[in-house]
Amino acid sequence: MNTQWMTTLLKNFGQVQSQVRQELATRGLRLSAADLAALVEEIAPAASRATLSSALDLLKPFSAGLGFRVSRLTDTQIELVIPNRSRNLDEQGFLHESVMVAGAIEAAKLLWLRHAPLGEFSTKLVSMEMRSHKSTSSEGRIRLELLETTRENLLSQLRQKRETFSDLSLRIVDEGEQEVAQLELQLRLQHQPVLEAPEG
Repeated sequence: MNTQWMTTLLKNFGQVQSQVRQELATRGLRLSAADLAALVEEIAPAASRATLSSALDLLKPFSAGLGFRVSRLTDTQIELVIPNRSRNLDEQGFLHESVMVAGAIEAAKLLWLRHAPLGEFSTKLVSMEMRSHKSTSSEGRIRLELLETTRENLLSQLRQKRETFSDLSLRIVDEGEQEVAQLELQLRLQHQPVLEAPEG
């Protein structure tokens, strides 16, 4: 992908975001990062996923060389693809376990960031358990679903206590839809709300 084109796209995306925020602010409305992502995805879902996938390489130096891409993102689901490029494979040519773990953590954080409340929001891995079922030399697909009721309960706890824990179950499947591994993650969610200036 042309780096200059991507930089221009992200720069313009930032300008659009700023203009939309400004326009809504004049009407007394706020737009969170999750709202903006949902708006862009509604208008152009493929472009939204492509931009997010490319942004992963620019914004996440740790996983930049792994080539993760988002193939599905909704309010409740995410699917992240791990390509079968050589740096993602072990000495036998199978997807490396560490790459699957890194992808699972990224997918979980991305889905939660979609619902980040206004203010400082952070996600931190607390614990992880992985059960491997089979090896694969094809690309892997990490799938996670976050039930709406669970999400709303956790967001409510987050507003009240500023911290809560999210237990997530992720599946990794191969190109033939056979389960490669299952991961259980626990994330610590923390939130520091924006202090609003007093009116008047």
